[in-house]
Amino acid sequence: MLVRDLMSWPVITVYDNTTVGEALEILNRNNIRHLPVVELNQTLVGVVSETDLVKVFPSGNRLNTFESNLLARTPVLKVMKPRPVSIAPGKTLEEAALIMRTKHISCLPVLDEKQKMVGLISKNDIIDAFIVALGLGVGGTRITMIYKKKWGFLSELISFADERNITIENMVAFDNELVFKINGKADAFVNDLQNAGYKITNISYIEPPTVNSPANGR
Repeated sequence: MLVRDLMSWPVITVYDNTTVGEALEILNRNNIRHLPVVELNQTLVGVVSETDLVKVFPSGNRLNTFESNLLARTPVLKVMKPRPVSIAPGKTLEEAALIMRTKHISCLPVLDEKQKMVGLISKNDIIDAFIVALGLGVGGTRITMIYKKKWGFLSELISFADERNITIENMVAFDNELVFKINGKADAFVNDLQNAGYKITNISYIEPPTVNSPANGR
């Protein structure tokens, strides 16, 4: 899956002279957590988050009304993260996740070859992709086994399932573990796997979620 497949668009932006108070209101009204900051010519100059804005106001009730109003009128230019790290829409989600992790950031503006902003991808989007990859949006049996990284292991496993009319719906490898999900409960299939020598480390039945749409909060 590529960044373009999961990024949010259109993106709500603010100008660099937008006030902290206005930006907070936009975040709350749209249930989002990040705002790209642009100049009047739409050039991206920074990103401001809900955390950045809240940090402007000291904790507790140490501010009088005048001070609070003054801070609320502070332009986001003063609190934004300038020159934000960005990513191209054709990059993979793995690359986006690695950048966010190594740079300790929670979102990436998506820029095309002309440096025009075409979207925004956040940690929540990465989590959504992980949920889709593991098939957690629907019920089924999640099976974890030791992954023997040798030629033919995966084809043998798939053939083993096919022979028993079992469809492997999702599969992800985590170093020396293989996690896959099949539809419904499959005690007999799990027993067959164990009898055939596959080392099962975890079996769990996933209940279908009651809420179909992922949370917002980009």
